[in-house]
Amino acid sequence: MTRMPDARTKAEATPVTDTDTMVAYINGKATPIIEGETILDLLRRNMGPDPVPTLCDAPNLEPFGSCRVCSVEVALQADGPGRVMASCHTPVAQGQFITTHSERMKRLRKNIVELVLTNYPTEQLKTEDHGANELYNVVQKIGFDIDSVRYPKGALPLDAAGADRAFASDTTHPYMVSNLDSCINCYRCVRACDEVQGEMVLTMAGRGFDSWIAKGTGESFKDSDCVSCGACAQACPTSAITDVFKSKETVADRIVRTVCTYCGVGCNLKCSEG
Repeated sequence: MTRMPDARTKAEATPVTDTDTMVAYINGKATPIIEGETILDLLRRNMGPDPVPTLCDAPNLEPFGSCRVCSVEVALQADGPGRVMASCHTPVAQGQFITTHSERMKRLRKNIVELVLTNYPTEQLKTEDHGANELYNVVQKIGFDIDSVRYPKGALPLDAAGADRAFASDTTHPYMVSNLDSCINCYRCVRACDEVQGEMVLTMAGRGFDSWIAKGTGESFKDSDCVSCGACAQACPTSAITDVFKSKETVADRIVRTVCTYCGVGCNLKCSEG
């Protein structure tokens, strides 16, 4: 796990001499910015791949901002009042003072994760493959005790799905499997199906705690228009949707780059052998 830099809530800004360079300040340190990048892009460029925890963010998807775990404080002057903003989809701007790990942000992230866990089987979380479960990794990263959730349990997606309940836990498809009790409503599977593959098979149905991922018009994976591409399984942070081989949980001895022969598109693949 990457060690996070110490937060400085009211640190002195480091001056820069080049007045033509656009800069923002990360925890008080002046940093050149690139036009068009988000705050999260800036943080990753200067602090490493995991500067703040994320759940709904994925490198091949457009910024979405649904989980808010990546939120940071942004002020317009060194000692000015900070506003909480989701770093994944907020454009970075000249003169912003960004604080990543203040006490306020630590409390906020713990509270957000606590709310997520009210709608997640926490006992299952303790026994799952932790390397493949990004929610567990975030829980550990922010130092939250899984057994300390203060709020009453919400309806798990299997209970909320109503008429679709039969397909929330779905093993009808020869390649794809879903167990939506592990779903955290991050929309990554829906976005991967839409943005990456353009199939638009998955959608979010319902509202609030009564939300769940629906396939097609409320069908099983097998009866939907799923093309077995696996983009949703690759995107899912908790393996609520996965493939029958559970490939994300497999530690490969050898990885071979090849081309998928399923259709004429010619997608590149990395095949793992373990």
